[in-house]
Order: sequence, then structure tokens, then C-alpha cells
Amino acid sequence: MNTGLSKSRLMDWRQCPRKLWLKTHRPELIDYDTDTETRFRIGFDVGERARALYPTGLLIDEPDLTAALKQTQTALREYPNRPLFEATLAHQGVLVRVDLLLPETRGTYRLIEVKASTGVKAQHIEDAAIQAWVTQSTVALSEVALAHINNQFVYAGDNDYSDLFTITPISDAIAPWLPEVPDWIAQARAILSADEPHIAPGEQCDTPYPCPFKAHCAEASTTTAYPLNHLPRLSGWRRAGLEQLGISDIRDIPDDYPLTDLQQRITNVIRGGQIEHQPKVARIVNALPFPRYFLDFETSQCAVPIWTGTRPYQQLPVQWSCHIELFPGTTVPQHFLLDKQADPMRAFAESLILAVREPCDITLPSNTQSRRMDAIFAVLDYPEAPHKGPILVYNAAFEKRILAELAQALPDLAPTLEGISQRIIDLLPIVREHYYHPEMKGSWSLKSVLPTMAPHLSYEALGIGAGGEASSAWQELLHPQTTPDRCEQLRDALIDYCGLDTWAMLEMVRFLSKPSEQTETLHTANH
Repeated sequence: MNTGLSKSRLMDWRQCPRKLWLKTHRPELIDYDTDTETRFRIGFDVGERARALYPTGLLIDEPDLTAALKQTQTALREYPNRPLFEATLAHQGVLVRVDLLLPETRGTYRLIEVKASTGVKAQHIEDAAIQAWVTQSTVALSEVALAHINNQFVYAGDNDYSDLFTITPISDAIAPWLPEVPDWIAQARAILSADEPHIAPGEQCDTPYPCPFKAHCAEASTTTAYPLNHLPRLSGWRRAGLEQLGISDIRDIPDDYPLTDLQQRITNVIRGGQIEHQPKVARIVNALPFPRYFLDFETSQCAVPIWTGTRPYQQLPVQWSCHIELFPGTTVPQHFLLDKQADPMRAFAESLILAVREPCDITLPSNTQSRRMDAIFAVLDYPEAPHKGPILVYNAAFEKRILAELAQALPDLAPTLEGISQRIIDLLPIVREHYYHPEMKGSWSLKSVLPTMAPHLSYEALGIGAGGEASSAWQELLHPQTTPDRCEQLRDALIDYCGLDTWAMLEMVRFLSKPSEQTETLHTANH
């Protein structure tokens, strides 16, 4: 067990003492979500790009910390005029790795921490204060600065990233924190030498970063099947009022307690022990004409842009899936996944237009060949190619925003893209206003609703099971060191994932189109 302290562990303690204790004493409980893994990968890529701006620099690359400390001392002594990357230093038992040490005049150094964010954040100041406190015990510092992403940078191509970073001096900002560092160290060591601290889950679980022990702490603190956090948008004063009454279970909320209409609906469902499935929702979905287009977009953000004319963290559409239901029981699947060599916006937009507006090629079973969609509809005895049916999405604000951005970027396609946007019908408010199952736990996300309507469909069997995993997979797909075999595996997984999203919407509409059956009794009324 490694009970030593590092900058990272001190920052864990600053977020939550329990996080530091668990990471040190119970590392087997670590469960990083895919967003965190993506953040790690982005941070690594940004660090590599920053190092490329200093071609004469030396990288301290010894994995063993003792060897890295020795390698750093050797580099400082023998190469005093060369930048150092990942300089490894220690002071009073606290170890740090410095992103960049730049030699300045008269033997001083400029300490630069590299961050993937587009600005300076509060946690960066504390982070840099620890780095500087340790580093200045070994070398004299002329300045401490933060290199962060310049969100005004537009990639012009030719591997030119000279303006990707903005370097912001933060010496004055860290000065008040430097005297605090020894006290942080003492308190952190006291935590490590004691039993696991009992700290209830709260805002610190996601601020400034998602904690990898959230599941462990939530399980340890949850004593009821229907906790208050299953009520959406429960304001602070409402929660505080319930907690003052000693209430932690939704079933115990007094009848006269002020809740929003949505919160009251959920409370009534849980107390009544039956699913809410309002009969009129069947009339709504059955009124949707055929053909129906079930559509889903996926986007990706690159901290280091790779396409000419794009900015850091620009949300670029990279994938769509569409299941076209020609008439009940007959569907045609369509999909698009961006090739990293293509112009992302135009390739995405043109392929989408072909799928939902113009005749296009589709992939048929292996014993048939790809042919024009018009010909297929003739075979099916369908009177006309389905170019004007409703486009069904889940949470339309996202797809509409992407379409608006595409229209702005591609004026020649704008009228067509705007026409596509006008055909969109959002399934989310339809479901939210007419359906609730306690297993949704206060969420109407597609992945919360689907198991209650179509339990035979599951994301768990897929190589990618959530949006964060899709983003992480796309980042890996773009990385130049990803092998061709792995790229093919990732592409297949992304296509399966996005395709299940649109098939799930189709199954959802089928479920809602049937008369509701209030025969299933849920064991929620008593406890």
C-alpha cells in the first residue's frame, strides 16, 4: 500500500477527504466513468502537443519514481539550458511531476502547468500552488503560469499548432495558497492514518471532477428503495425541508408537502404501486404518419483539432443512425460514420440529406445488392419514396442545434437542412408527459426508459453502452496510434450503439401505441 502523498493525492483530499482515504486504502473500489477516461486521454494528447512546441526539451520518462527523481536531478545538472517535461521532484515527502520547466535567465525556471481546459479554473490555482511549493525547494522559480487551450484557435492545417495554447501567468494567484500547503499536507496525513471518514455524498462527488468512488459511497449511504434523489429537479429548500422532517423515502412525503406537478406524479406512482401509462398517448403516437424516420446524432469534440477550419472543443457531428419504418413491420436501417479524412460537416450533412430526403443507396441483406431506394419501394409496392415523413428524435434540442450549425456552415445546403429540422418531432416530451415507471428513478433518458418498455433490448451486451463511451471510442478511433484492426472494431461498435438508439425509439413508439394495461402491480406502496 502506497501511503505517500503527491500533488494528485492532495488534490483528491481537497475535493473530499474520503476520496483520498479510499484511493489509498481501497483502490480496488475505483470505478472511473467513461467521461473521466476520455478526460485522461484528452489530457495526455494535449500534453503531447504542448511538448511538441519545445523540440529541444527533455522528457523525464522513468516509470519508477525513485529513478525519475534521479533522472531529473541529472538533467538539471547536466542540461541547465534545456526545457524539462515531467520533471519529478519531492519535498517533505510530497512528490510532483511538473508538466514543463523552462530555463530562464540566471539559473531560474518558469514553471508551466498544461491543462486541457479553455481557461484558468479555481482547482488549477490550488494544483499549481502545490507544484510550485515542492518545486521551489529545488530550483528558483521566476514565474508560475498555466498553458490552457486557446478557444479562438482555428486549425489551418499542415500540423501548425503554434497558437493552440494561451499562457496565463498565475504567480500572484497562487501566492496566498503557498503558506497553506504545509497545513494541507498535515491534514491529509491525519486522514490517511485514521479509519475511513464518514462523509455523505454531496456536491463534492462531482466537483471539480467526478469521483471514482461515487457508487461505493452512494451504496453505503442509501437505505431506501425510493430516495429523494429520484424526484427530478428537487430544489435545495424542498430537500432541506424534507430532511428536517426526517424524511428520506418518497413514500413518506406528506400529502400537503409542496412539490412540482412532475414530482407529485412520481410520488403518486410510487405510492399507488402501478405504472403510469396514460391512454391518450396511444392516440398521439398512432397519429404519426408513415413512413417514420427514427433518427439519432452523435458528436465528438477534439481538444486538439484535426480538421482544417475547426476549433478546439467544437462539437462536430460524426455519426447518425436512422431506422425508416415504411409501414408497420417493415423497416430499413441507415447509418453514417465519419471517415477522419473527410470534411466532417459536409460529409455528415450530405449523407443525411440522401437518407431522409433524396433517393439513396441502402445496405440490404447479404444475398442482395445495394440499389436505389426508389426501386426498393417499388418492390415493396409502396406508392412513393418516403422523403417527407416525420423525423422522430429523443430530445430534439440537440438534433435541431446540430442542424442549425450545419446550415450556417454550409449555406448551399441550408434550405434543405432547415426543411429536415422542421420535420422533427420530439418523443421526449410525449413520454415525459404520459408515462412513468419507478425503475426510471426520476429520469426520462432513453437508457432509463427503454428497460421498462423493451426489456429485451440492452446496451450492456454492446461494446459501447453509453454516450460517454461513444465519445471515448471516437477519440480512440481518431488517434494516429490506433491500429487498423482496432479501428474496425471501434467503428463496428459505434455503428451498433447508435443503431440501437434509433431502434429503441422505434420500440418505444410501438409500446406506447398499444392500449395501456394497468394490471402490473408494483411492490412500492408499502415498506
